[in-house]
Amino acid sequence: MTIDLTSVGHSAGPIVKRYDWRDIALYALALGAGEADLGYVLNDPAPKVLPTFGVIPAFEPVFEAARATRADLVQLLHTSQRTELVKPFPAEGELRTSARIRGIWDMKVGALMIVDTETEVDGSLACRTSWQMLVRGAGGFGGERPPGGLRTRAPKDKAPDFEVEVLTSRNQALLYRLTGDINPIHSHPETAKLAGFDRPILHGLCTYGIGGRMALKHLAGDDPSRFRAFETKFSKVVMPGDTLIVRGYKLAEPGQAAITVTVKETGVEAIANGLFEYAV
Repeated sequence: MTIDLTSVGHSAGPIVKRYDWRDIALYALALGAGEADLGYVLNDPAPKVLPTFGVIPAFEPVFEAARATRADLVQLLHTSQRTELVKPFPAEGELRTSARIRGIWDMKVGALMIVDTETEVDGSLACRTSWQMLVRGAGGFGGERPPGGLRTRAPKDKAPDFEVEVLTSRNQALLYRLTGDINPIHSHPETAKLAGFDRPILHGLCTYGIGGRMALKHLAGDDPSRFRAFETKFSKVVMPGDTLIVRGYKLAEPGQAAITVTVKETGVEAIANGLFEYAV
């Protein structure tokens, strides 16, 4: 399998879409929000917007850019995600999102690609995201090793500053796919089995969003304007119906916390490395 290295620097977009409170509410509900989170799901008053909503308009241009590599995207593994909020999303507006392939690096077992995006709302920059993805089987081309990534780890000698359990539903992936990610590995049993899973798996971005939602609530007063950035590495898959234990550990640097997400039933860390940045 090969990957087109000349695609580095390729841009996609801008892709323009309008959104309103229904899109905001759907995203929050797909991350498990409910009657305790009415500020994100009702239309009167206008809802707050979870900052990790920034991945939603980025999804289409990211994969449009990725197609320029001519790699087999069936072999694509999403390994890391970062969302940086420039200003809070309003409850409705016009989104303009562009993506650019920052680089492709040789990981031997695959080619590591990083795609960056910027999203404007009504003409003003609101959010940046970075997507790190491994194209399995496309390595070994003699390229450079990738730049150093996120190294934040939860302190071993410190109790978490918050710990909360989030029960996902068996239908969680079917709900989350309505936000735009319709990869059949999350919905079609036969596709999941071909990938080596007993049944469809939960979207990594759903797990990511749940971790970000809990960190915002317990570290930043559930105030989107205090969100600065959330970056994670994905370690293991989550199955719809799993119970997630989200833990947050304040770090020495004010406004920074390590975040982990563990599957209660197995003890496996779905997110072992996470860094949440917020205004104190």
